[in-house]
Amino acid sequence: MLKVSDLVSGLAIAGLGIFIFVQSRSFPAIGNIAVAPSFYPGLIGAVLALCGLALAGAALLRGAALPLFVRPAWFSKPANVVAVLAVPASIVAYGLLSPRIGFLATSFLVASGLLLAFRVRVLTSLITAFLVTVALYLIFAITFRVPLPYGVIERLLP
Repeated sequence: MLKVSDLVSGLAIAGLGIFIFVQSRSFPAIGNIAVAPSFYPGLIGAVLALCGLALAGAALLRGAALPLFVRPAWFSKPANVVAVLAVPASIVAYGLLSPRIGFLATSFLVASGLLLAFRVRVLTSLITAFLVTVALYLIFAITFRVPLPYGVIERLLP
């Protein structure tokens, strides 16, 4: 992976913690319960922010804040970069496609796309993606009764 300075990592973690803390303040209060729904997310956000600031501060104190980024050797091969970028791209693709084309089609496309990005053979990728999609559908939709996004294919299933 791209080696990132502890200063950058610490500031990113602190930023995430602050974001979580601020967002948790908007949670509505529920009745007369002792612990508000915002308490634990707010606590987690505060701890993340403190840990991130401690990490960034430690990097500054030991003089290890620079360089901010170090480019590793594997980064020079485009296929490796594509494989790494395929993971967050697949998360975004699932979020955008699943409400429109449904869980089964999206899961199959995302799984096969990830396998192909990691240079798995085409036939192996397609078979594995199909089996993973069916297994996930059986586990979540049938066993746990999780409502998955419906598409054209799901309308034909029980």
